[in-house]
Amino acid sequence: MNPGADDIGDVSLSPRGPARLISATEWRPIDIEDLEPAAWSALRDTGNLVVVAGPGAGKTEFLAQRAAYLLQTGICPWPQRILAISFKRDAAANLGRRVGARVPGHAERFVSMTFDAFTKGLVDRFASALPADWKMTGTYDIYFPTTRAVRDFLGEVAPSAPGALRWQMAGLQPATFMADVIGAWHLPVALPASAPVDAGAYAALAWWREHYLRPGTAYLGFVMLNRLAELLVRAVPKLRRSLRLTYPFVFVDEFQDTTAAQFSFLASVFGKGPAVTAVGDRKQRIMGFAGALPNAPKHFTSTFGATRYALSWNFRSSDPLVQLQHVIASKLDEDSTPAVSKAVVETGNDPAVLWVFPDADREARFIADWIAHDIAHSDRTPANFALVARQKVNQFEAQFQEHLAAHSIALRNDDAMVGEMRLQDLLKSSITGLLLGLLRLAAQPRGLASVWRQVSATMSNVQGAVGDDAALRQVGDDLTHTIGTLRAWLKDHPVEVTMADDAVGQVIALVNENVLRRYLKSATPSEDLDVVIGFRTRLTAVIGSCADWQQAFDRFESPDAVVLLTAHRSKGLEYHTVVFLGLDDDQWWAHHQDPESSTATFFVGLSRAAHRLIFTTTPHARSGGIADFFEMLDEAGVPEIIQR
Repeated sequence: MNPGADDIGDVSLSPRGPARLISATEWRPIDIEDLEPAAWSALRDTGNLVVVAGPGAGKTEFLAQRAAYLLQTGICPWPQRILAISFKRDAAANLGRRVGARVPGHAERFVSMTFDAFTKGLVDRFASALPADWKMTGTYDIYFPTTRAVRDFLGEVAPSAPGALRWQMAGLQPATFMADVIGAWHLPVALPASAPVDAGAYAALAWWREHYLRPGTAYLGFVMLNRLAELLVRAVPKLRRSLRLTYPFVFVDEFQDTTAAQFSFLASVFGKGPAVTAVGDRKQRIMGFAGALPNAPKHFTSTFGATRYALSWNFRSSDPLVQLQHVIASKLDEDSTPAVSKAVVETGNDPAVLWVFPDADREARFIADWIAHDIAHSDRTPANFALVARQKVNQFEAQFQEHLAAHSIALRNDDAMVGEMRLQDLLKSSITGLLLGLLRLAAQPRGLASVWRQVSATMSNVQGAVGDDAALRQVGDDLTHTIGTLRAWLKDHPVEVTMADDAVGQVIALVNENVLRRYLKSATPSEDLDVVIGFRTRLTAVIGSCADWQQAFDRFESPDAVVLLTAHRSKGLEYHTVVFLGLDDDQWWAHHQDPESSTATFFVGLSRAAHRLIFTTTPHARSGGIADFFEMLDEAGVPEIIQR
């Protein structure tokens, strides 16, 4: 049962007392040599600030160091906490782990989660405090409306709209309806007595009536949960005060991808209150199709009265690649300043080159041979290479897989579907880490200390044992018993005669499926049990040719494989060598529809490279729809080589 407005209580209490503090003048960065001057200034600023951090700038490390500074100096005093909001679960988890490693004595006061998890948590906990017109009549299910479903809805609603609104209703776009219409409509505390006079408001209210304001189970998407959470903090001042007291400092990562709904939520909860640090890079705004604001950092600066800081060091890419990146960056942001490379330069390599191939098979064969030769004559591994494309990466998979396999090199398509998930999402899931970690610990008893720590941490979250010493000890005891039982089961069921379904069923039974379901529903509702289905699908795909269980689990992850992925999925990652496939009209057919977003995607993909960047194209692509990309490469001095 959800507590009401009078049951909000003090959510800031920590189970342990304050750790030893360090004076601000004596504080030094942890586990790194130093910060650049702009980072030092931003780190010490206790007001609202926006930090512009380009690719390779170390924004996650900056946030971790800022958290350490605020916590260790007592500027964020015990028992108050820092809230970090990210857009992706893996980014939230990565930042949380990094802060935990830097300041373990303060880690419990750093709360890192996604926007969706934070807003959903507020609604789940305080739903009974919603205004009378918005109280739930029952439970709700997470709902992901398709474009077709929205189109059908608008088609049904438009005929009943007032005459003056019908033609406006026809202009609403189904693909962006949730972000642009539902996300932009502030829920009124009381439902309007008469029909709204604006087409967007009319359609939004109709959507809420059909999916939420109905008897029985409601159907809520995450944009709707965001709007309900914003209404909560606006309508319940005590809740807003409690949140501001609990979190005097708030971090928002990847701020350039903030939607209108997320921005208004931030302003409602933390505007004119806690110090908010927004970190992002307008040049990497690639989520415009999902409703990202055109210039969120600038909007934040004006709305929150924030100070702007620009980080100029690039820890990822060598100087020639940084210079190439600046050519493209200046097309996206005329105020962009050149970054300063802090990466070690490798000699003997062309940092960037454009290869022209007559056909797809020649391209795959040549690149596979080239990668194999490079690995054989260096200390590099297949995992140092990424094949990146704008979209439709599946069309590259078969040929590259065949030609790489001729050299005994594996290819992992991170965009491939496994059940209802993409492989990249499956591999990043904490539940995948839990299930695979348990199986690995059972199959390989020694040498996996880091896997044990990860599994133990996830099980503590699943069991709700975080912060409870007795419960944590019980989790450790249960894990020892679970792994022992699973080890005996694997020994009795050799991989060559066992179905993947049986192995997955065994490990889930030992974890307790009901407990796992509850955790998934509360912590990662967008996954539900899709991750379990994906896990089973992936294990089934790799198990057939394996000599033992350990090999099966290695192939499940394929950590030492050349990675094939889209530019969108490459964001936040880095590789020694990036091969950017398909610089042609087939891959970039929609470039003319939104050149800025398309160029940002191009920028994101090419900036993943640390030392070498190879573009591939066809003989006639220069005169096509992406001629401006070739002009940028020419301006940057990228040589063109025709491969016959």
